[in-house]
Amino acid sequence: MGKRFAILGTLLPVSLLAQDSLKTDTLHRPWTKDLPELFVTATRTQRNAGEIPVRLASISQATIEIQPVLTTDALLDLVPGANLDRPQGIFSKNASVTLRGLNGSPRILILVDGVPVSKTDGGGVNWNRFIPENIDRIEIIKGPVSTVYGGNAMTGVINMITREPKSKMEGEFKAFYGSYETFGGMIRLGGRLKPQANSFYYGFSGFYRQGNGYVIVPETTRDSLDVRTYLWELSLGAKVGYRYRNGNYTEVEYSYYNDKRGDGTQIFEPEGGYNRYPTHYLRVTSSNNFGRFNWIIRVFYQNENYLRQSETMSAKKEKKYTLYNTDAYRIDQGIWTNLTYHARRNIDITLGLDLKKGTVDGRDIYRTSTDILGNKGKMNFLAIFAEYEWQPVQKKLTILAGLRYDIARFFDGTFTIDEPTTLTQFMTLYPTVFENETWQAVSPKLGLKYFFGEHISLYLSYSHGFRPAMLDDICRNGNISKGFKLANPQLKPENVDNFEIGSDWHPVPSVSIEPSIYYTIGNDFQYFVGNGDSINTGGDNLKPVLQRQNVSRVRVIGGEITLSWQIIKHLFLTANYAYNDSRIVAFDTTGRVAKDLNGKYLMEVPKNQVFAGIYYNSHILQASLVFNYKGPQWTDDENTQETAGYSTFDLKIGKTFFKAITAALIVQDIFDNRYLDSKGNISPGRFFMLNLSYRFIKS
Repeated sequence: MGKRFAILGTLLPVSLLAQDSLKTDTLHRPWTKDLPELFVTATRTQRNAGEIPVRLASISQATIEIQPVLTTDALLDLVPGANLDRPQGIFSKNASVTLRGLNGSPRILILVDGVPVSKTDGGGVNWNRFIPENIDRIEIIKGPVSTVYGGNAMTGVINMITREPKSKMEGEFKAFYGSYETFGGMIRLGGRLKPQANSFYYGFSGFYRQGNGYVIVPETTRDSLDVRTYLWELSLGAKVGYRYRNGNYTEVEYSYYNDKRGDGTQIFEPEGGYNRYPTHYLRVTSSNNFGRFNWIIRVFYQNENYLRQSETMSAKKEKKYTLYNTDAYRIDQGIWTNLTYHARRNIDITLGLDLKKGTVDGRDIYRTSTDILGNKGKMNFLAIFAEYEWQPVQKKLTILAGLRYDIARFFDGTFTIDEPTTLTQFMTLYPTVFENETWQAVSPKLGLKYFFGEHISLYLSYSHGFRPAMLDDICRNGNISKGFKLANPQLKPENVDNFEIGSDWHPVPSVSIEPSIYYTIGNDFQYFVGNGDSINTGGDNLKPVLQRQNVSRVRVIGGEITLSWQIIKHLFLTANYAYNDSRIVAFDTTGRVAKDLNGKYLMEVPKNQVFAGIYYNSHILQASLVFNYKGPQWTDDENTQETAGYSTFDLKIGKTFFKAITAALIVQDIFDNRYLDSKGNISPGRFFMLNLSYRFIKS
C-alpha cells in the first residue's frame, strides 16, 4: 500500500510503529525501497524532502500515536536541538520551545497548516491549544527561515499539519484517567463523500481535560499560601474542504479553546491565582494549479483573550494584600500567498506576498485599589519574497536561493494609568513617548545539496533571519520577575546569520545517520538593562527599573546527530545528541547602567541534550521506552545561578483488541526523578495516564 513511517526526516516502514487496528495487512511488510517524502513547509510548496539543502525533521502520525506524551510540544523532544520547557507537565500554563541554542520562544515561528499562530504581542504560542490526536504530522525546519517566512523564523519553523479524513466515515473516541485526579476524553469524527478521491470532506473534534494538580513549591520553602495547582481545558474544532481535479483544494478550519490553570497560590479568592487563554482561530486555504503554475492563498484570524488573576501578600509586618486581574485581547490576522512557476523540469520559481496585522488591547485592573493600567499597540507587516530552485544535474545537485524584503510599522501605541494610588503613582515618573516607528529587513539565503550516490548526500547553506520587537516590549510598562519594565517603542529587530553543513547517510537500508554542524552569529539582540533607579512596587524589596534594548552580539557553535535503526522486523531504535555553545560575545554598556555580560553564556540553554527511544510493535504488544537528558542551564544573564541537569525515562504500553479497541498505559518519569526549574519549582514526578479508545473506519 506504499504507507510509510516518517521520523526526523528518515523514512522507515510503517509496520514497525503504526498500529492500524482495522487494516492490519499493512503492519508486517518486509523492507521495501523508500518512497520520496513530500515536504511542504520548507518552500511553501511540495518538495522531495531529500533534495532540500537544509536540515529538516518530520514527525508522522504513526510516531505521534506511539510516543509516551500528553501534549503536542512534548513530541519535539525527538528533534535534536529543540529545547522544551514545560516544568509542571500538563499543569504548566504554557510551554516554551526553542531551537539551535537561542533561548526565547519568540525566536521560532509556529504554524498550523501553513499559517502563523505566533502572536505579535508576546511572540510565543499557547501550546496547550494543540491536541496530538488532531495532528497528521509535524514538519520542522532548523536554522533561519526568514527568507520564506519573515519575522520570528530566525531559528526555525514548526508546522503542525492537521488530519484530513480519507474514508467515507472514520472516528475515534478516547477516555483517560491519571495521576492527580486527572481525567477527560477526546472525540474525533470525519469523512468524505468519495473515499480516497476528489470530493467534499469534513471533520469535527473535541477535547476535555481536568485535574487537581500538586504543590509546585518544594516542601523546604513552601508556606500556607502555596496550594495545589489545577486545570480544566476544553477544545472544539471543525474543518470542511473540497478537493478538485489536478490537486486543487479549498479548506476552511475553525477552532475554539478555553482553559483555566491555577498558579499554585491562594490567599482569599476561592480560585486563587490562575491563567486563562480563551482563543478563537479561523483559517481559509485554497490551492490551485494552472498548467505550470501553482497558486496558494491563506487567510487567517486569531483572537486570544489572555485573562489572569493574581493575588499576593507581602512578607512585611503589615502583610499588605494585592489582588489584580489582567484582561488583554491579542488579535493576529493576515493574508499569505505564493505563486510557483515550474519553468522547466529542473527549475522552480516561487514569488510570494505576505500581509499581517497584530494588535493588543490590555488592562491590569487592581481590585484592592482604584488603579487601572492600560496598554494598546498595533503593528502592520508587509513582505515580498522570491525563491529559485535549480537542479542542474538531476538527482545529483540541487541549488536553492531566495531573497525577502520585510517592512513593519508600529503605530497607535498608548500606556495609561487611571486613578493611580501609591501602588502605581511611581509610573508617572517614567512617561513613554509613543511615535510611529518603521523597521525593515532583507533576508537572503543560499543552499546546495549534492548526492554522492544513492546512500549519501551533503548539503551546505547560508541563511539570514530576524525577529521584530514584540508589542509587549514596545508599549507595556509593568512588573516582571527581574524588576519593573519600561516600554521601548524604538526597539529594533534582532538579526542572525547562520552557516551550516550536514549530511544524510544510509550505510545499510535499515540505518540512517544525519549529522549537522552550524555557526550562528546574532546582532542587536535584545536584553534588559537598567537606568540606575530602584522603586517600590508594593512588594517586600525595591526593584530595579529596566528597559529592553538592542545591546548584544551573540554567537552559537553547535552540532547534532541523529541515528535511526530498524533492528529487527518489529523493533526500532532512534537516538540523537545536540551540543550548543551559546555565548554573548559583545555587550554594549555605553551610556547605560548595566553589568557587562560579555563572554557569558545565554541563559536557559542546555549545552548538551540526549534523546533515545526504542519502539516495539506487533499483534501481541505495542510499546515504547524513551530516555531524555538535558544538561545544566544558567538561569540568569550573569551566570551566577544554574539548574542541575536531569534525565527522565517515559514508557507507553498498548494493546488493541477486536481490531478497534485499544488500551494503553503511559508512565512519565518512571523513576520519579523530580527536578527544579529556573524559578525553583518542582516537576510533577512520576505520572500515570490510562487511555481507552475506540476507532472505526467505514470505507
